[in-house]
Amino acid sequence: MFVELALTSSSDAADGTTYLWNLHTGSMLGSFKQNVTPLQSLALVNNPRNLGSIFLSSQAEKGMMHVYNFQKDQVFLKFPLPDKIVCLATSNRGIYCAGGTESGRIHIWEIATGILHRTFDAHYKKITVLRFSADDTVMFSGSEDASVHVWMLNALLDDGQTESPAPHYSWTDHTLPITDVQCGVGRFHGSRVVTSSMDHTCKLWDLSTGSLLTTFLFPTKITALVLDPSERYFLAASGTPASTSSTANEADYLVYQALLYKAKHTQQGYTTMEAVDGDSGLEQIGLGGAKRHGSGGDLVFRGHHHPIQRMALNFDGSALVSGDNKGHLMVWDVASRQMVREIKQHKGAISSIHTLFQPADLYSNTTLADKPKVHSITPFKRIPQARIGEGGPEINGSNTIADDPLIMIPLTVSSTYSSSLSATALLASKSQEEQLLEMARRAFVGARSGSVAAGSASLPVSSSMASTEAYQELEQKYRELEARLAALTTAPAPVQPVVSQSDISAALSGLRSSGTKRRKA
Repeated sequence: MFVELALTSSSDAADGTTYLWNLHTGSMLGSFKQNVTPLQSLALVNNPRNLGSIFLSSQAEKGMMHVYNFQKDQVFLKFPLPDKIVCLATSNRGIYCAGGTESGRIHIWEIATGILHRTFDAHYKKITVLRFSADDTVMFSGSEDASVHVWMLNALLDDGQTESPAPHYSWTDHTLPITDVQCGVGRFHGSRVVTSSMDHTCKLWDLSTGSLLTTFLFPTKITALVLDPSERYFLAASGTPASTSSTANEADYLVYQALLYKAKHTQQGYTTMEAVDGDSGLEQIGLGGAKRHGSGGDLVFRGHHHPIQRMALNFDGSALVSGDNKGHLMVWDVASRQMVREIKQHKGAISSIHTLFQPADLYSNTTLADKPKVHSITPFKRIPQARIGEGGPEINGSNTIADDPLIMIPLTVSSTYSSSLSATALLASKSQEEQLLEMARRAFVGARSGSVAAGSASLPVSSSMASTEAYQELEQKYRELEARLAALTTAPAPVQPVVSQSDISAALSGLRSSGTKRRKA
């Protein structure tokens, strides 16, 4: 039997612990220390191949990433980031990770290799939310600049594009900062998207066309969203107290249930259900517009007394978990909108809530013989990967010089020569060839980009073909010089004389002694 869990974290430095709960019993299964995360900065890495589950957490007030797995309560891996990340999201297949910064910049990494595929300026204010669609074809980014951008993921990962990417859609109908984005199930051409803002509205969009379907108006600011798995409704959490009720609970912070289908009575006397979208109309929620048939009351969840920060639904949408800025967690039964239990383990504001099935890492050895290996992850790089034609240490090693003319030929010169004069002359000629190669390289780059680099005017650079031929000719000359240098360094040792030095010395000493004897005689 599958067991549903909830993973919750706090943004308060006094707390610094992430907890793992049993969603239906409230019992704590584990805790992970040294983890202080900003709002929406904890992301689960999905597990498609029965690998050990991990989750990523960017740290508040510093540019660090902490990686945890469910087999230990300490940090599994930590590494620095290029910027301080204020929101985080991972793709549904667990391949890519996106991080947003306070300056409006977005970084996209590949989790297994750590490659930084793209860094670009997406908004001119702080990124508040990042989401991937259900099929990972698009990524959504919301910001304090009141806009939501829809990015095609294949365009963001295209290494051939050197210019800053442009969003596929830009939704600018909100007037205040964006707080949350939720995308429905299905592929790109059949999904609907809900966005929320501090302007008291939530908007429903058609992803295939980018058009606005319906606007939902609330009496309070909306800080968090969850969408029903079957898309019958969505839940919106209030960030300001409700003021429409005259009861003692008017200061309560509510969770509103907005229905996406409404009843329609036909002339034949029967009732049908139709979607509320399609006319760009306005639906009022919490102002008498969302009523259960025959009940006459608004569909709200009452119980929180502080601004609600995050929410999450379980797998089938029957249970809701909500958390406020005082660290209170509440589990609700959605059908009755009644609170089932309250958990007060956290000491600070709730920053992330995720629901998941119990991973294989947490099953005992009696159920699972061998625990799975941890999901593959590499520390994220801080600079983008060098692309073909840009040089750098990460160029594909299978590329030749002809494939990438921007890679300079390495100079490896031996320090031992049999002839110092020949080596000096050879080095001087090599220096000239090196200069010519550099000029040819610049000419080739200039021809590809439509301009000629400085210092290459003497080379035929009127076309890419001419500069390529010049470069290949100089490359051949360089290889000939390398062959000459190798021949000099491997020259045979000089031939030894037939008569050795010792024999000559002995003969001279014998002549001296014989001459002395003749003089004495």
